[in-house]
Amino acid sequence: MEIRPLQELQAADEMSLAFNPFGLGGRMRPEDAAEFQQSQIAELVLSDRVAEGTRRSFERLRNVYAYGVLCYDMYTLVSDAALLAFEQALRDRFMESCAGTVTFSLAEPEEIDSFTVTSFEDVTHLVKRLRRRKARLMVNGTPIPFNGMLAGLRRWARTAGLLRGRRSIGIEDSLADLRNHVAHPTRHQVDTPVDAARTLSDLAEFVNQLWGEPTVGGRHFPAPLAREILAMSWGPDGRVGLESPEALRQQPHSDDDAQYVLIRAFLRDRRGRREEPHWMNFDGRYELTRYPVDYLWGPGSRDEALAWHTEHRPQEDAIDFVDRVFLLREVDGRIHHPMRPEVAAGLLGDERSGTWHALRADYPSDAFVHARDRGEAGAGHTVRPGDCTACSVEVLGSGDLNQLLDTATVALGDLRPIRPPALRSPFELGVT
Repeated sequence: MEIRPLQELQAADEMSLAFNPFGLGGRMRPEDAAEFQQSQIAELVLSDRVAEGTRRSFERLRNVYAYGVLCYDMYTLVSDAALLAFEQALRDRFMESCAGTVTFSLAEPEEIDSFTVTSFEDVTHLVKRLRRRKARLMVNGTPIPFNGMLAGLRRWARTAGLLRGRRSIGIEDSLADLRNHVAHPTRHQVDTPVDAARTLSDLAEFVNQLWGEPTVGGRHFPAPLAREILAMSWGPDGRVGLESPEALRQQPHSDDDAQYVLIRAFLRDRRGRREEPHWMNFDGRYELTRYPVDYLWGPGSRDEALAWHTEHRPQEDAIDFVDRVFLLREVDGRIHHPMRPEVAAGLLGDERSGTWHALRADYPSDAFVHARDRGEAGAGHTVRPGDCTACSVEVLGSGDLNQLLDTATVALGDLRPIRPPALRSPFELGVT
């Protein structure tokens, strides 16, 4: 090993200086590069609830990341260590949750027994000791396979309801594969500052979700969306608009032959950026927008819309959009678009006919694609209840509407039937 002088160790790494706010290119000053790279992870903060061991590991990774400006290899070390920290977080959360006692269902002899544990090492030793008795860990009354390793811990966290979302399962799978590559490397890989910052961000989201705190604007475990009251309008001249009732009141009065509908919807994130790409797809009965939209009133004139808003004063809210339950009707091989269970419960007569499918998904487009392609040869979509092996959907069941409403009630609780009008924007753009 070459012994390098302190001055050389303190010099900025030229590779790190190539990364700037506009991508690759140019060369940043060392002091600017240090500030920029630290700003990329400055907002990654863990909840106060997180266990001390996991918190210390995360803070250590954030501190080491800052030194990547001096040594580019630090970014790879941070990425690798962050992937290993996922399992540490699961272990810490498991020990907090079990509070010193784990319960197993034992097949030989058939019984349920509880055991005292003081560390996760006790848990792994116990699992090995009970392996011959075909032990399964009891989680909320459900026995699950549990080997004390990453896969078993992930299954435990999902069964315990600590992790949520359908699409996030695929992300967890990918992170687990990357973690296994780090633990059992077969080739050398160099990570960039972007890779390291993204892995730290994923770790922060995962850890916070384990301790019950979803992330505002998160990619994998997002917090509930704040929805506002909006007036959607369309006119014979092809004009289409979406604005708040307050903005509508401030517009000068003129002849206005547009039709208005009042809705409750998520439109912009906390930075004011428009985030609902499918708002023009609004349909009163079917779920065609990316995020949930509630029909409130309409259609009617602007004056009628404002009068209704003044009288009823509908409130803004926040809504969780992951793990939603959708019901889809199939008639003569044609799949209709997803409905909320409450809307399906309000259908009458022939509207209730056909075969229905109950699916859990984060987005209605995921549910629609699964239902449409489930019978396609080679598509690999799961038909029976359980997680689909080909997409981010959980199959809850198929049958007549009454059966599926019972299924939805088990998943969601009591349903209040609603019957919004068969209303669709004339500028509906289709579903992607």
